[in-house]
Amino acid sequence: MNSKSVSLGIVVLINILFIGSAFIFLGKIPALIFSSASIGGFLLWIFTTFRTPISTRKIIVPYLFTVMLFIIHVYEEYITDFEVAMTEITGFHMLEKNFVTIAAFAAPILWVTGAILIIKETRVGHYLLCFFFVAMTISELSHFVFPFIHDGTFHYVSGMYTAIFPLIPASYGLYIMMESVKKNKTP
Repeated sequence: MNSKSVSLGIVVLINILFIGSAFIFLGKIPALIFSSASIGGFLLWIFTTFRTPISTRKIIVPYLFTVMLFIIHVYEEYITDFEVAMTEITGFHMLEKNFVTIAAFAAPILWVTGAILIIKETRVGHYLLCFFFVAMTISELSHFVFPFIHDGTFHYVSGMYTAIFPLIPASYGLYIMMESVKKNKTP
């Protein structure tokens, strides 16, 4: 097996574990959101850094800054009872310990592992970069849709105040990544 095949297998396993855990512990709506981020990240990866590896030296700072803002965002979700809001919105009883396990424990471990693999410029690191940036630029925006799902009106839902913060450095990192891919692409 070549390194591309091994990387592809690891990425598929990460997706199955992450989406499966979200479905079991958090319910259908969060699993759907995570699925869109992981599949969107997968497609971005396949069409960019999987084919055209890049130097991640310039990307690591916006990536880590995004991780920090994500952790702040998860803290807001925690102190404003995100699991209660999701239970009301989806009807799936989300336990606080399950939310904390996935959002405040497993996800940060995944993103920090991603940072190590990004610094090492591995294909799996490039995938985690794409997955995380898609999650922060698209999936976090679901916080602004939740109120309408809940009762059809716009109002505060847990995590809404800080959901936009990770989008800024993630967008910048995504821009750097795309420019690097363009520069390194061979005809």
